[in-house]
Amino acid sequence: MIDEPGDQPSEGPREWAERRIEQAEDVYEGHGRIFRWMWIAVGFVIVAAGLAMIVFPGPVTVVVPLGLAMLAVVFGWARRLLLRSVEHGTDAARRFRRANTWVKVLTMAASACLAAAAAAWLLL
Repeated sequence: MIDEPGDQPSEGPREWAERRIEQAEDVYEGHGRIFRWMWIAVGFVIVAAGLAMIVFPGPVTVVVPLGLAMLAVVFGWARRLLLRSVEHGTDAARRFRRANTWVKVLTMAASACLAAAAAAWLLL
């Protein structure tokens, strides 16, 4: 069963992410050395693929956090980076929800124009 942020009383996205990392740590600790090395290697490959998706088409906003989540089980720097990105993403979503309708429309239009320009540049 996949739990969602807010399943626990008064739990925010950061607490949910911390709890999920701790659950993954329990699984990670129960395996041998080869599994651990493969976990780290796959985490770095996923992050590298996500960073490549900044230039090439792909779901960079999904892939990079996935790789960081894998590395957060092992490395403190990845954990801090992942939790900081969760906080920034939550704050951005909150600000977007409170924004004026015209600001939302202009933000969506600007994003669409940037995506179209990037696609045109890559295709031409």
